[in-house]
Amino acid sequence: MIKHLQFVNACRSFSEFRQEASMLHSLQHPLIVSLVGISIHPLCFALELAPLGSLNTVLEEKHKCKSLDYMPLGHMLTFKVAYQVAAGLAYLHRKNIIFCDLKSDNILVWSLDVRDPVNIKLSDYGISRQSFHEGALGVEGTPGYQAPEVQPGIVYDEKVDMFSYGMLLYELLSGRRPALGNHQVQIAKKLSRGIRPVLGSLEQVQFYSLHTLMTECWDTKPEKRPEASQCVRQMEEPSFPCLRYLLSCDSQSQLFLSQLQGYSAVFWHGDNEDRNYSVVNVEKGQVEVKRMSCPGNKISCQMKMRNSLWMATEEQEVFIYSLKDMCPLSQPQKRLSCPAVVTCLFHVPAGEQSLAKVFAGMSDGLVAVYTLVDDLPLDGETYLCSHTLNKTMFGLKDSDPRQRPYPVRSMALVSSGSQLWFSNGPGLLVIDTASLQAVRRLEPYKAPSSIVSMTTSFSLWGEEAVWTLDDHSNTVLLYYAASYELCATYCCGNRNPLRDVFTVQRPAGMAMVAGDDINTTDQNGKLEWSNGDVTLIFSEEAGTQIIMHQDSVTEYCSLSSTCSLEPPEANSLSTTDFTTLKGRGCVPLPLNLQDSGRPLDQQASTNTQPHSAEAINPAIPELQAFNLLPVNGTLWIPR
Repeated sequence: MIKHLQFVNACRSFSEFRQEASMLHSLQHPLIVSLVGISIHPLCFALELAPLGSLNTVLEEKHKCKSLDYMPLGHMLTFKVAYQVAAGLAYLHRKNIIFCDLKSDNILVWSLDVRDPVNIKLSDYGISRQSFHEGALGVEGTPGYQAPEVQPGIVYDEKVDMFSYGMLLYELLSGRRPALGNHQVQIAKKLSRGIRPVLGSLEQVQFYSLHTLMTECWDTKPEKRPEASQCVRQMEEPSFPCLRYLLSCDSQSQLFLSQLQGYSAVFWHGDNEDRNYSVVNVEKGQVEVKRMSCPGNKISCQMKMRNSLWMATEEQEVFIYSLKDMCPLSQPQKRLSCPAVVTCLFHVPAGEQSLAKVFAGMSDGLVAVYTLVDDLPLDGETYLCSHTLNKTMFGLKDSDPRQRPYPVRSMALVSSGSQLWFSNGPGLLVIDTASLQAVRRLEPYKAPSSIVSMTTSFSLWGEEAVWTLDDHSNTVLLYYAASYELCATYCCGNRNPLRDVFTVQRPAGMAMVAGDDINTTDQNGKLEWSNGDVTLIFSEEAGTQIIMHQDSVTEYCSLSSTCSLEPPEANSLSTTDFTTLKGRGCVPLPLNLQDSGRPLDQQASTNTQPHSAEAINPAIPELQAFNLLPVNGTLWIPR
């Protein structure tokens, strides 16, 4: 009897070995473990070596080391692993192969670097099934990952893998195995009744798209689960990895969100006695204050400054509240009357020889300057009149259309706080913050354009730059702050959100970098590589940036951090190597894992988009940009 059992086990093992060998030999895909060789004695495979072991081992180690409750691999790596598993499954299903035992133990890890094109590969096909038109039979699988329809005598299809994929997504999001009990029968009954492992809310996990996909994949009814190819197409949408959560905030009239407010978004609704506000913590995804009553007139603008809230109303008043007792807003500490409606508030910190100030731009072009002591304004504010400055300092006549009473809609602090740039219709006025004297007038746009937003960054070869946006030509301009030179123009109307190449002119007064090849890392951890013609910069926040220098004109391309582009060897790079990147959209992986047989240069579209407003097809409605938001060293343009 013992010899018979040993013979049966040996035959079964050999049969499984032949089945897996046959499958491995027929599969050629970058996300499938490749067969290197076969040994008959001893009976074994020679496969690619996974340097980091199984995904389950990596998740357990990361979960122990990290204090995060969710996504131990981090947001982008979690997305990449989920995408690559779905792409591998889609390939198997096109080959009519059902994996049958998809779990983290059967996913081998190659790299944890988000820049690498391949992070994981699928392995272990000992119990995989060939799927025919009528389906497949068998009860193989692992309890907790196994779909409810996998039962003796029941025919199933590739949707069983999608159920297992949903459980794998749970493991990626939580860092824990999908445990529902200790016995297979007990687990199967719970799964068939619709009981699933407990995960946090959408706001807690903060990966809305992947969280939603998980619940779709582990549906009890197979026909409601998506196919692997559908998951891949859904995950290739640019918005998929970006959307953190959706938070219902009811109907609101106004939203105020700025860097000074930190993680607080303040909503206002109603007027007079019905006016109320809500505060949302955008980091935690929580409504901290809901519909708190605060009677008063409709708000024109507001600004949070440390422990104070400055709030201007349409009745030409400014109220200053203390935030030490944040909820509810008590009586204002101070009330200011203004000659016009305040449209813009801006805080200038104290300098070595000057006190802190608040600049209040108004609807008629006036700017009130309040000097602060202990965050409260002193009596006796100073007024700057745009009309007077234009006439006395820059020679504009009263009849000049630029002398219209344009509202001050945006301000920016430049040159380490020594200058304040503020909008004046299509123009810009530059003020010395210490002496309050006009320094310069710039003419970025022509009437009827008005500047609606401004911000600063150090994105111009490490030098300070000022970005402006108008409401008519829908164009972003880039100025070199030190010399007021216009360096770049970008039209925001194109409906293609992935058109990300525009010309940047190096300012005449900026020194050139000496040397042919440069490979440095700055204090912010950005890796920079250059061979004189091309500069490549990588940072975790901004992703990969390619800068091509051609006769003082620079082509700039920014790729998402999910793309893989490592600094190549100096002797293998030429300027022409990057020309095909010019018009490419950003995809989750640089190679199309749906069809690995195609060359890389054929898999990405190289159709360039028009770079000017005149070249855009007039039949297609344009998108209107309305703000400039600096985010972690990048510039976001809501449209």
